[in-house]
Amino acid sequence: MPADLLGEMRNAAKLTNLSIADAMRQSMRLGLPKLVERLSKNQLKPFTEDENRLAFEVGRVTVEAKRRCHFVLPPHSTLASVRAFAEYFR
Repeated sequence: MPADLLGEMRNAAKLTNLSIADAMRQSMRLGLPKLVERLSKNQLKPFTEDENRLAFEVGRVTVEAKRRCHFVLPPHSTLASVRAFAEYFR
């Protein structure tokens, strides 16, 4: 492999958090510029208000369980007792 192409491949692997071998395999499918564009770390953007609400909203079952529940399961609970407890709130 030519030295300049190897340098580009190393840079792409570093930007995408892939190994050089993985970057080579993926670049055969996508092409190197598209690979970096799709998988680079700087593509993250903040959540919109709707995405934020969906990701962090407490579910109805959890709120209902907290409202009904006035005790905490003891640390020595068996799996069967935890399942029975969970079935109560379905």
